[in-house]
Order: sequence, then structure tokens, then C-alpha cells
Amino acid sequence: MFSVKKAKDQPGSEPAELASLVGERIRKIRKEEGLSLELFALRCDMNAAYVGHIERGVQNPTLNTLERICKGLDISVEDLFIDKSATVDMNTAALQYFSQIIRDLSPEQFHQLLNIIKEIVAVMR
Repeated sequence: MFSVKKAKDQPGSEPAELASLVGERIRKIRKEEGLSLELFALRCDMNAAYVGHIERGVQNPTLNTLERICKGLDISVEDLFIDKSATVDMNTAALQYFSQIIRDLSPEQFHQLLNIIKEIVAVMR
């Protein structure tokens, strides 16, 4: 049997916050995949109660445990920590914002902006 060391009982709030964020992300992906907690735990070769503790942020998972969780979800570790749908939403919002700005420019202002952007991109490379 394993002992549960509660993340919220550890010194400092940052680890507890991180454990909660990771757990919430795991639960979100699991539910999007339509997996019950029990089936998911079976896929990860872990105890369902232990996985539940991780999802609630009560238990801090080890790196090996996170790797098993990612395999159980059939995702990369990167996908666990980066919500690509949120990135797409942010990019869409930025494009809409820039589109509105560009629509309000005169043709001359648009060409000036385009030249500035080209210079910035050249410097960034």
C-alpha cells in the first residue's frame, strides 16, 4: 500500500498549486478521451484511488508516474503541460485584433506597417 503525502500539507503553496494544475490537466484530457477513472488507471497500471489523488492535486506524481500517465492518455509529456487548444484560441484572438487594426489603416500606412514587420522578423532570425 502507498502512503499519501498531501501536496497541500507541504511547505509553500507553489508545489500544491502545481500539483493541482497538473491534476486538473490530467483529468481534463482523460475526460476528453471519454475514459473513466478506473479504465484510465488500468491503462496506466496504477491504483484508481492513487490516480484520483493525483487528479485532485492531493498527491504529487513522480516523473515516472507522469510518464505512465502520458502513455495511458496516449499523449506526449509536452501535450500534458501545453494546452494547444488554448494556444490556438490565443492566436485566433491575436489575428482578429491585428485584422481590425489593419482594416483601419490607409494603404500607405499598411505598407509602412508591412515594412516594419519585415524588418522585425529579419532581426529576430
